[in-house]
Amino acid sequence: MTVKEIAKICGVSVATVSRVFNEPEKVREDTRKLVLEMSRKYGYSPHSVAKSLRERRTGIYALTVLSSIERIFEDSYVSKFLRGAVTYFSENDLKLVIDVFAKVDDTDELIAYYRRLVGSRAIDGVILMDLKDDDPRVALLNDLNFPYVCVGRNNNNNFVFVDSDNYLGGYQAGEHMSKLGCNNPLFIGGDPSLPFERDRRAGFVDGLKNSGSVNIIERFGYYEEKKVREILSDLKDQFDGIFCTSDIMAYAALRYCEENNIDVPIIGFDNILLSEIADITTVDQHIEIVGQKAAEKLHMLSVGRNVESDIVKTELIIRGTKKFLIS
Repeated sequence: MTVKEIAKICGVSVATVSRVFNEPEKVREDTRKLVLEMSRKYGYSPHSVAKSLRERRTGIYALTVLSSIERIFEDSYVSKFLRGAVTYFSENDLKLVIDVFAKVDDTDELIAYYRRLVGSRAIDGVILMDLKDDDPRVALLNDLNFPYVCVGRNNNNNFVFVDSDNYLGGYQAGEHMSKLGCNNPLFIGGDPSLPFERDRRAGFVDGLKNSGSVNIIERFGYYEEKKVREILSDLKDQFDGIFCTSDIMAYAALRYCEENNIDVPIIGFDNILLSEIADITTVDQHIEIVGQKAAEKLHMLSVGRNVESDIVKTELIIRGTKKFLIS
């Protein structure tokens, strides 16, 4: 919604709408109330709000996580990301606040939440995680001209982002599984609506091409141990290798295989502490580096510097899978 559209709806001039937000005392009360009511109804917010935020800097930035509070404390990906981000902010005398929004399926409430966040004048910028295609948060923050950096990419990429090379990570997993001689690999993805999941899957498929005729079995576990177990139970002995797009799911697969005497190679993704303890081969996406870069780019954006997006290369960490190498 633009200022011209609000003016047309209210039957007033653009100048009148502008005065409502900048010099309200110069506008008749009934006109002012009408403009404010229509602005709330249609989600209009003047760019001057974001401009004033940048002029009145707080040195505080926000990371919003679209899930439960438990994820912040239990998800090792978020923990490693925070370690990198907080390192940069603390070294530059800046602060990071963390907030949780759990109503991820309510787009209207999600947009209202970010409007309140920007309008609070408490932060200088925001880091967006859990990015989806046509993410409404991106459109809103672009419209408000408010500083933000995305962790990941989507179908538009009309923003500054920091991302791991998820295609490369999937390719490295597929190539390694090809060397292990797997002809019926099982791909267990997380949430198929997330863009990085598509990239990891595409890379995995391409990495297996050197194996010739390969039958890839595809399922999605949504990062839940119960779903991973159900998948493995349903497929039984149809697979000869497992690639999970998170270490959490890879660990669940490992536990199931150990309990049921299934001897196949397992590859995870993230290289969190759990994979090291469990001796799981995994793809390291260097999460801390992603966190540091995201923090630095957001800081630079908020002070008016030109910033470019960045992609961090992944690395295959070979551990327990080595014992399955086929000579």
